[in-house]
Amino acid sequence: MMMMYDAGVTLEVKNTFFTIEEPTASEPRRRSVPPSTRLCQETSSCKVCPDVCMGELLLSNINSDDSTCAQTDTESSHSGSRTPLSLFDGSPSQPQPLELPAAFLCPPPPLPSQPKRLSSKAALFKPKSLAAQEVNKSAEHFKKHIAEVIRMAASSVRASKDVAQLDLSEDDNGWSWIIKPRVGIVDTEALLEVAKEALLSGCSKSKSTYVMGYCGGRPFNMRPGGFEATLGAMRSAGTACWHVFKKGFCRHESACTKQHPAIQVPVCVVVDTAQLNGCQRFATAFKEVVANMAGSVAEELKKSPYIETASSSADADRRGWTVELMPRGDAATNKEYVLTLAKNALFSKTSESNIAYIMGYATKPFMYKTNGFTTIIGDMQDESKVCWDIYSKGLCTRGCACRWEHPECLIPINIVVKERPMAISLAAAVSAPASRC
Repeated sequence: MMMMYDAGVTLEVKNTFFTIEEPTASEPRRRSVPPSTRLCQETSSCKVCPDVCMGELLLSNINSDDSTCAQTDTESSHSGSRTPLSLFDGSPSQPQPLELPAAFLCPPPPLPSQPKRLSSKAALFKPKSLAAQEVNKSAEHFKKHIAEVIRMAASSVRASKDVAQLDLSEDDNGWSWIIKPRVGIVDTEALLEVAKEALLSGCSKSKSTYVMGYCGGRPFNMRPGGFEATLGAMRSAGTACWHVFKKGFCRHESACTKQHPAIQVPVCVVVDTAQLNGCQRFATAFKEVVANMAGSVAEELKKSPYIETASSSADADRRGWTVELMPRGDAATNKEYVLTLAKNALFSKTSESNIAYIMGYATKPFMYKTNGFTTIIGDMQDESKVCWDIYSKGLCTRGCACRWEHPECLIPINIVVKERPMAISLAAAVSAPASRC
């Protein structure tokens, strides 16, 4: 549609754009442009995201409804329309670049990354599941070596003339040795020295197992009635951090470039005998407290429908107490439950006492044996002066330098699960060979 005006101006309507043709004049006529009108010109220095409509962009930026999207000559050739670029000042000079907020500008395209050269010495790719399996296999391999050293050292202790019995057991917290001395042997420190020498000797015969901190000041930490050591496995002597093996610690910690132990296994050694180092009067009173506690535990366990008989008795030379339990029905099936009942009863009775505590009650209060477990009962005279590490954790790393009070009297209580006599005779009859006619 064409429209003619008196001034000789021809107005031609195409879509939504207007093309105005003017007669050639010596000076260009200036036009007034509304202040809200802005043009977005695509130049090399300013590019707007192509997927964002510039009408919406400028509308949100300047709150204007009158915005026009300009196109370059190349783009207008495709659309068939052309928008003049001299609307700001009427001159045909180069348009001024439009400054947009940084939030509306497209980020620069990422630079092409340089390809990394492959190393011929790199290890083969392994899925995580296979890598975890190899780690588990390596740990099991070292665990077997440590178990061999522990059994070898235990055999050496059993050969001592002062040892009547040694119970060896393993659980999630490591290994436990419960050494029962012969009747008349009261030198507990001598038995502990025998156990220490056996561990050091056993590790010296191994190529990969060491007592952690064996050259340091305290490779063996104090426990109530015994000590605790840690055995570590070494992968390779050439790449190992010898400082952590010899001294028991590494000052570089996680920044150390050497190999630390592949696994570490604690070993707890306890002598199953009473240690009464206090005055005679207090020691006698404490023995009566433990005796009453053992009797109360047996009486409480008698009330359980899972236990047929329960009795307490003093060991030879009154070096401790033993609570014998006989479960109802199958002893093998009900054994664990009966032991759990005994643990709860011991905790209940010690909570009623003001001076008797289960040593290591927060970490490892019970040490398992073949047919039950052992716990150490220690005295406490003044709560404000005691070493809570040895009471709660059952372990004091300060040794003789500890300025807090340790228990003076220690008495063990053994919980033993017995089998029914009928079951024993029946098992013997089944295992006996059939007689021939």
